[in-house]
Amino acid sequence: MPMTRRDIIIKWTAYLLTLWLVAVVNYYVLGPLPISQPLLLPILAVAGGTLEGASFGAVYGMVCGAVMAGLGHLSPACLISLSAFGWIAGLTTQYALRRDVWGHLICSVAAALLWELWEVGHRLLAHLAPLEVLLRVAAPELLWTLALTLPVYWAGRFCCVNYGRIYHE
Repeated sequence: MPMTRRDIIIKWTAYLLTLWLVAVVNYYVLGPLPISQPLLLPILAVAGGTLEGASFGAVYGMVCGAVMAGLGHLSPACLISLSAFGWIAGLTTQYALRRDVWGHLICSVAAALLWELWEVGHRLLAHLAPLEVLLRVAAPELLWTLALTLPVYWAGRFCCVNYGRIYHE
């Protein structure tokens, strides 16, 4: 049975509340702690694509990127990259991987590695810091991000399961 406009509004509201919750945890709960800050919003964009499909993942990724940009990251790069992460995760789980936690984990590892490679690479090329210093920051950030990948997936999965799937195979 197709989703009604009301169902879609409720679904988007649930995903936006999840985005708000993940952003608060990422930036206001984990941010002040003496650990490397994980990047949970790219993982949430991947979860949107994994669970709901490529088009939803692209739009949701763009919204995640807008929030991330508003919280102090690179504006255009966040919008474009998180939208691409959601879109590619949706396509990958539709055609190559399963649309489940394993597909999400594989796509999340790829997205987190790409993000960290970009961050290290462009700072290295701009001669902002030596490689060992950049890796000392990027490695713990990557590990924390990957350690929190499953809780972010389960938050997105809660929206998908409890409010109906938008994507129809």
